[in-house]
Amino acid sequence: MRTETAKRVLAIDPYSRGVGFAVLEGPEMLIDWGIRTTGAADNAKAQRIIGKLVDRFRPDVLALEDWASAGSRRCQRVQALLNRIAAEEGNRVLVRLIRQRDVRAIGPLPQTATKHGRACLVAERFPELQAFLPPFRKLWMPEDDRMSIFDAATLALACFPSAAPKADFPKRKPAHR
Repeated sequence: MRTETAKRVLAIDPYSRGVGFAVLEGPEMLIDWGIRTTGAADNAKAQRIIGKLVDRFRPDVLALEDWASAGSRRCQRVQALLNRIAAEEGNRVLVRLIRQRDVRAIGPLPQTATKHGRACLVAERFPELQAFLPPFRKLWMPEDDRMSIFDAATLALACFPSAAPKADFPKRKPAHR
């Protein structure tokens, strides 16, 4: 019987004033999570923070959003930051770029169709995150900084192909011809 070792994944999600992160060891074990602030939109500080996180957790995989894929809405500053992180940290650790379509595949639709729905799914999966779940955002409200924790956790979960639970959809009956 073949046993698979759990890989440690550090997922990073930059936001306007800092970096959100989540560390998973296997799809069911959340090791650490949080946000580190830079005070302002500062790529140099964010890059130092991410370097310290990689040194601290020594991940097997560094998960980043694929800023060049369809559906990514990252500004140029964050795209440049993610590009520099992938280039520099790629020498020390395996960097995996996660597309939005992979993020939506972590759970059943329609729950994973929205960012808040994915955050609720992650909070159900990891009860220790429920206290950090931001309230539902209205159109006129800015996004809560804590949402980057959940975005990072979904990036990390997307690294594990078996992480998506099987959907409980009713089976279709074959059509009669």
